[in-house]
Amino acid sequence: MYLEKLKKSNPLVICITNNVVKNFTANGLLALGASPAMSEYEEDLEDLLKVASALLINIGTLTPAKWQLYQNAITIAKKNHVPVVLDPVAAGASRFRLKVSLDLLHHYPITLLRGNASEIAALIGEKQTSKGADSGFVEDIGALARKASTIFSIPVIVTGPVDAIAVNNQVRLIQNGSPLMPLVTGTGCLLGAVLAAFIGLSEEKDYLDCLSEAMLAYNIAGELAQEKASTTGPGSFKVTFLDSLYQIRPHQMKERQRIIND
Repeated sequence: MYLEKLKKSNPLVICITNNVVKNFTANGLLALGASPAMSEYEEDLEDLLKVASALLINIGTLTPAKWQLYQNAITIAKKNHVPVVLDPVAAGASRFRLKVSLDLLHHYPITLLRGNASEIAALIGEKQTSKGADSGFVEDIGALARKASTIFSIPVIVTGPVDAIAVNNQVRLIQNGSPLMPLVTGTGCLLGAVLAAFIGLSEEKDYLDCLSEAMLAYNIAGELAQEKASTTGPGSFKVTFLDSLYQIRPHQMKERQRIIND
């Protein structure tokens, strides 16, 4: 199980992520068992990426300078054979965000693309609706994930009420999760970091199983948090979710998993 491997090895995940979620992302990775580093200085990255397990690029608080940083960081990661997860936050809501995301996908070695339905639809030129970083409705999330994976020739995860994982034309739908998760800023961004932690422990031939396990661990932790929270509101849920990430174990995932092979 990749979860057990993660908790034993404490992989270093370099997170170039948005300013809104850095603290929550770091705490979430620590709770799960990974080691976060929020570095945004190229000389620092030259050393850190030599020993890192994975790199997360999250474009949430995007600037022209950050665009250059993403390019440089991915280039350093490639030199050190470090996998890169791209989270194209609000790519469907801004032409600049779309331009940056497509540049990274077309010209730099991205290992995994993770976004909501609106973001992924925008990246492949399909009609979509979104409000900022919020996701719009998609009729067939599995088909969207498969199409994006085919176009970019990399694994793609599309998140929503049901999550879709597409790897090498295979699609799995994950039906676990809590409706409170989208009400806490940073749960989607933290997911990108968690996926980076998992994929850094996997070989390419095992990506589908590895990413499925990552999604199950994350979403089932959300379910457990909703059941344990002292109230039904997002405030107590956020704290309890971190506790659940710390406490989640393989037997809970096996007992509660709801997976469909599409």
